[in-house]
Amino acid sequence: MVCSRFPALLGIVLSAVVGLAQVRESGRVAARPQAGTVSTAPQSLPVRDSFSTSVTGTRVVLGAGDLLEITVFDTPELAQRTRVGSEGTITMPLIGQMAVRGLVPSELEKMIRTKLIDGHFVKDPQVNVFVAEYAGQTAYVTGEVNRPGAYALLRSHRLRDLIAVAGGLTSRAGNKVTIAHDGEATQGVRIDLSDADDSRSNPEIFPGDNISVDQSGIVYVLGDVERPGGFVLDRRSSLSVIQALALAEGTKSSAALTKARLIRATAQAREEIPLNLKMILQSKSPDVALQPGDIVFVPGSLTRGMGRRTIDTILATASGVAIYARP
Repeated sequence: MVCSRFPALLGIVLSAVVGLAQVRESGRVAARPQAGTVSTAPQSLPVRDSFSTSVTGTRVVLGAGDLLEITVFDTPELAQRTRVGSEGTITMPLIGQMAVRGLVPSELEKMIRTKLIDGHFVKDPQVNVFVAEYAGQTAYVTGEVNRPGAYALLRSHRLRDLIAVAGGLTSRAGNKVTIAHDGEATQGVRIDLSDADDSRSNPEIFPGDNISVDQSGIVYVLGDVERPGGFVLDRRSSLSVIQALALAEGTKSSAALTKARLIRATAQAREEIPLNLKMILQSKSPDVALQPGDIVFVPGSLTRGMGRRTIDTILATASGVAIYARP
C-alpha cells in the first residue's frame, strides 16, 4: 500500500519544487528593467573634488573673466558664448547689458528669463547658463606651508581648507596668518590660528585673497654652549631660558654662567638684561620666559664685558646660525 502511494507523493513534491523555482525565476525576471526604460535603483553618490571638505558646498559666484555659454531652448538666435567683463557685466541680444558679478548661474538664468518675458521677446523661455571657464576664482597661499601656490576656489572654502590643500603648516609655522582681500588697500586681516573661536580663526576665503602664514618666533642661544643656534618656538607653548639652554645641549665647562645676557629688541633699541644662569639653574632666581627674537648669550670665562661692538657681532652671528625645529 505504501509502495503504491510513493510514486504519487514523489510527483506532488517534484511539482511543488518546479513551481516554486518558476515563481522565483519570474520574480527575478520582473525585477530586471526592460530595455529602453530608466532604472529607479539608487545611483552612486557624486564624487566630490579633492578640495572639498565637510565645511564646503556653497556654489561659486560669477566674476570678471568667467566664460559663459548661454542658451535659450528653441531660440538659437539668443545663444551666445560671452566672457564677463572687468566691471562684472555681460551684453545679451534684445536685453542689453546685465550686471552678473556675484550671481550664481541659476540666478542669472532667472534674471534672463524674467527680462525676456517682461520685454515680450519670448513667451516662455527655458534658459540655461553654463560656466565654461572660471577665471579669477583663485586664492594664494604663501609663507610657512609645505606647498605654497595658487589654488582654485570652485566652492566655498575656509582658511584651514586652503592650508590643508597647501600641504599643511611647516615645522617653522607660527599661529599668525595674514589674509589680504583682493582690491582692498588695507594691510590685511590678522588671524590667530590658536583662537578657540572658529569664526575668527577659520574665516571664509574669497577669490583673489592672499594668505600668508607667518613663521614662528625664533629664540637664539649663542656663545659658550654645546649647540649654538636658533630654536623655533613651538606654536602651542612658551620657551624659558632653562628650556632654551636644554635645546642648546647645555653650557660648556668654560662658560661664565654669572655673566650671561639676554638681548631683546624693544620699540626703541636693543635691551640687555643680565642673566645669572647659575642662580637660575639652582632655582634661586626665577626662570625667564623668552620672546620671539630673543638672544641668550653665554660668554666664556675669559670674556671681558659686552661692548657695542660685541653686541653687533652677536647679532651678526645670530643671522647666520643654524635654525632647529623643536622636537
